[in-house]
Amino acid sequence: VEPGSAWPPHHFACLVGYGANAVHPYMAFESVKKWHGDSITQKKMDSNKLKRTTVEEAQENYRTAVENGMLKILSKIGISLLTSYAGAQIFEALGLGDDVINRSFKGTVSRIGGMGLEDLAAETALMRPEAIKEKMKLVNYGYYKPVPRSGEYHVNSSDLAKRLHAAIGLDKTVSAATTRDQVENDGVKPASVANYEIFKESIETAPLASIRDLLDFESDKESVPIEEVESAASIMTRFCTGAMSLGALSREAHETLAIAVNRIGGKSNSGEGGEDTIRGK
Repeated sequence: VEPGSAWPPHHFACLVGYGANAVHPYMAFESVKKWHGDSITQKKMDSNKLKRTTVEEAQENYRTAVENGMLKILSKIGISLLTSYAGAQIFEALGLGDDVINRSFKGTVSRIGGMGLEDLAAETALMRPEAIKEKMKLVNYGYYKPVPRSGEYHVNSSDLAKRLHAAIGLDKTVSAATTRDQVENDGVKPASVANYEIFKESIETAPLASIRDLLDFESDKESVPIEEVESAASIMTRFCTGAMSLGALSREAHETLAIAVNRIGGKSNSGEGGEDTIRGK
């Protein structure tokens, strides 16, 4: 297939999962070419802010990024070979109506229904300039990336991430590449109740963006006194990681999970593959 609207790994994963043997994202390659030739990009390369590449190398970098993204998707499902994933249709649709499912995704489960073909056509029209020759700007940038004042609301926005980091005491200036091992508590500051309340309020007052935003808790039971609640330290001793073998996860992810669970007093399960032998040296 030769789609003009496929650019992130998720799009390619869906196309392959529904039977595509090859995908040629011509518009994405043209976009990379245009980006490479842009004066801002060239200036950054001249000042060594970006690595100097040819157009072909830049397009190959994009292709590699997409392939790595697809491998990550396969690994999360536990599939090792692309041939086992292609055409398998292991999806469940969210927000697509029966007319779309019956025409394009026959056999796929869509429990809550949603947008029809006319809705998709109208949304697609909003994602491009009304007149290409006039070089008009997109009507809604929010369909592509989170831009708070210019389009659709996105849950995973940079503002929300900053509030979460502040609530848990994460200092992004401290990393494994800098001074994390030399700083007390690996550079993690005490959690702030005030900052958490700010984060919590931002979640509660945010626009509806997912299915769970339509749900709320209703109970006639009285709250349990805090004195009767088990301590967090005691609860965490029962935490354990699933048996995820080395190879199903990257070495970095495998080790990070083990370290995290060991620190809180839980149990880490290395899976059938065991640990990388280099960890014992």
